[in-house]
Amino acid sequence: MDEKAGPRVRGINRGKYYRRFFVFFILIVAICMGASFIPVNRISLVHKPAPLPTAMNPNFLMQVNNCFIPVAAVYGYTLRITDGFRSIADQTRMYYQGRTINGHIVTEAPPGHSLHNYGYAVDVVDRYRGYNIDWAKLVKIAAYCSLESGGVGDLPHFEERAGLTTDQFVLGMRPPLLTLPCTVMAGRTASSSPLTLKDLNACGAPKF
Repeated sequence: MDEKAGPRVRGINRGKYYRRFFVFFILIVAICMGASFIPVNRISLVHKPAPLPTAMNPNFLMQVNNCFIPVAAVYGYTLRITDGFRSIADQTRMYYQGRTINGHIVTEAPPGHSLHNYGYAVDVVDRYRGYNIDWAKLVKIAAYCSLESGGVGDLPHFEERAGLTTDQFVLGMRPPLLTLPCTVMAGRTASSSPLTLKDLNACGAPKF
């Protein structure tokens, strides 16, 4: 009786082994298939921080020079940049002016907490009108060019955040590349030809 029982026991053990292997195989297939349906935006990617710059971001500056300033010119403003990139050392001196250094307070942003430090901000003034500008109109023009205003208290300041906080800039995150809202803009700048209202109308730009 023991001799007959032996093979049956071994057969039962082999059966359990195959069943377990089959279940394990099905689980692996199910996991792999499930992973293939995970949306890309649900996957967390490791972010590589950007190093501190030493000059204006070229894409941002292109948007200022090819879109913001030319469109403002169409509406009668002759803007020039009074402040662009600032190093951390520059920001430190400005921040402590009026605090621990003689002078008036000129900025509320500590070192590293101004978008000027990352090359994504400019301050502007009109060459002939100074600061006697219709800022509300200029803010709309900036928005058309995907730029943002510094708001009340810092009206000459324009920047690109694209939803990022200053703390995210500090951590090394940067906005996506900007594109010109009208293809003719780059050509006008390259040929030193002024942008015209006709150009803007052809591009479907709103009235400012």
